[in-house]
Amino acid sequence: MSSSNFTPPPMSLDDVRRAIDGVDDALADLLQQRFGLTEQVKSAKGGEPSPWLTPLRPAREMEILRRLFSKVGGNLPPELLVRLWRSILTESSLRQSNITVHVGKKLAQAMGHRLRIRDHFGRFAVEECRDDAQALVQVNANSLDVCIVETESNWVEPFMQGMGGKAQVIGVLPVVKDSDMPKLLVLGVAPAQATGEDETLLISKGSLPRDFSPQPVWQAKVASYRLSSLAGFFSEHESPLISLSRSNPGLGLKVAGRYASAIEV
Repeated sequence: MSSSNFTPPPMSLDDVRRAIDGVDDALADLLQQRFGLTEQVKSAKGGEPSPWLTPLRPAREMEILRRLFSKVGGNLPPELLVRLWRSILTESSLRQSNITVHVGKKLAQAMGHRLRIRDHFGRFAVEECRDDAQALVQVNANSLDVCIVETESNWVEPFMQGMGGKAQVIGVLPVVKDSDMPKLLVLGVAPAQATGEDETLLISKGSLPRDFSPQPVWQAKVASYRLSSLAGFFSEHESPLISLSRSNPGLGLKVAGRYASAIEV
């Protein structure tokens, strides 16, 4: 029999288990290596002047997830991939600073939302507040923390009143897109950085003109305000938003945040 036709015998159960043990050991070694590099990141940040006290880098974290999704394709369930790497990313953040997630009482009582927060923020402490306004105040008091609000809840009014200080929308949940409008918004004080697949969230007192471009990806009415999410990374002081504000001063246009778009699979 020629060697080209040789088929190796199937692995025994013990052989398969030994192979799995080898992979597990390699994964553990790689995790130790990754967290060791995280310590180097902390040291490198300490030597560079930066206005950002928080270790959170939402744009960088989404770029990592997108790269991994592209690498594994459909070979791993998206939810599993997100839970695994979000656990790693949040542990890396906790090695740099303690971070608390503030949520309103109503959101805290919704089990589905609590599970989304747990899957995304892992071991971050979660503190229940009276309402969204109080959650925003907590982030204003400690810029290391974040607060999470339901997209269509009454967070806009206290946000417009400045209760969140410098906090803006820095991310959305879930990070794997399941509808045009995200269920939750993450607000915090973190650098806004373009990833190439981003959205800019606008708050206005009325609807955007029908001929405005780009057209919103999604819109929602919250009390007397309108939320409009545009595909792209825009500033109030640049086109097309500056011309929109000048030609429609009654809109009271405000950028609520710029963040990486949810991943489509």
